[in-house]
Amino acid sequence: MMIQEKTSDTLLHSLRAQFPHVERGIRYMNHAAQSPLPRATVDAVNDHLAERHNGMMMTYSKDFEVIAQCRERIRTLINAADIHQIAFIGNTSEGLNRVTSGLDWQQGDEIILNSIEFPSNVYPYRKLEPQGVHCIFVDAADGTIPLERIEAAITPKTRMIAISAVQFLSGWRSDMEAIGELCRHHDIWFVVDGIQAAGVTPVDVQRWQADAFATGGLKWLMAPMGIGFMYLSDRLCERLKTPDPGWLSVEEPWELLRYDQQLRTDAWRFEGGVSNIPGIYGLNASIGLLMGAGIDRIYAHVVYCNMILRDGLRDAELEKAGLIPYSTEHPVHQSGILTYELPQDTDHSLLEKSFRDHGIFVSIRDKKLRFSPHGYNTLEEIEHVIKTTEMVFSELL
Repeated sequence: MMIQEKTSDTLLHSLRAQFPHVERGIRYMNHAAQSPLPRATVDAVNDHLAERHNGMMMTYSKDFEVIAQCRERIRTLINAADIHQIAFIGNTSEGLNRVTSGLDWQQGDEIILNSIEFPSNVYPYRKLEPQGVHCIFVDAADGTIPLERIEAAITPKTRMIAISAVQFLSGWRSDMEAIGELCRHHDIWFVVDGIQAAGVTPVDVQRWQADAFATGGLKWLMAPMGIGFMYLSDRLCERLKTPDPGWLSVEEPWELLRYDQQLRTDAWRFEGGVSNIPGIYGLNASIGLLMGAGIDRIYAHVVYCNMILRDGLRDAELEKAGLIPYSTEHPVHQSGILTYELPQDTDHSLLEKSFRDHGIFVSIRDKKLRFSPHGYNTLEEIEHVIKTTEMVFSELL
């Protein structure tokens, strides 16, 4: 089938110019795993490293400017109230562990999770089990997590609901505002793993009433590995202990021999030492590109791409061949991820290799095939992916 472009979007087209792999005919549909780096991001990191290597060498003044700009961009991206609610972290797990390690837990406390979470959003809570904290896993085997299932799991012992804004496998996009209201009603903490949302779907931590939001930058944010950020609400931040402070955790860190200083009271106290500065340069550039294109525009585009991809695979009758949709078609819960259950006898390694041989990057996770286009992917590429998927499965089945 022939696909017509829905609109001519110059902003998304300019984003596409950032990726040299498209000039080589590669159709990259794997942003839920790891995104390629934009030219501007690579340039920002390389320019910084060149300055450290053979320029100013001591780049503190410029670094502070970039750090401040990046915090402000993050604040805008997730609609935080203040930059002091934003701390840089190395990855999602680090941010979530800051939260679980900083609260006082009592034996019998319960944390509500679900059965399809990525492990990053499980082990920071399971580590509390030796203290008598119970992790309650809501059944989500069908790939969905309706609000009523979460609400049914709440008991008088529930202290926290922890959930990914978008599930890594099914792409289920939870009703975050409704979950936030539920948490406030029951006076429990609301902690969000944002790595499959930030950079591709709208995020609003204030509207969600989220207490914590943590993400790494390597996926939809299209930033280097080893850099991310966490947001802490004021009410949670003031309750958190700081088990591993450093020299930057205090109010006046450059008063180096004043050892009696009080710790900062905002989220910055969790940046105990110097952060991954090259990573922040890259993250800052990537977020700048995404915000320039517009997150709402990107989200609308990837949902449309996935709709075309879904319809095309259905028209090719691949569902009859055993390629069964695992992602919801409910518009409110769609994300950048489109996943299919594979036939039982599929050779997963051979399938992934077959896509790669045709210049298409996808993921196979838990015996499921996952597509995850971004805002720069075109509908021509989606058409190519549909035709190639049909061809690959005709060869394998």
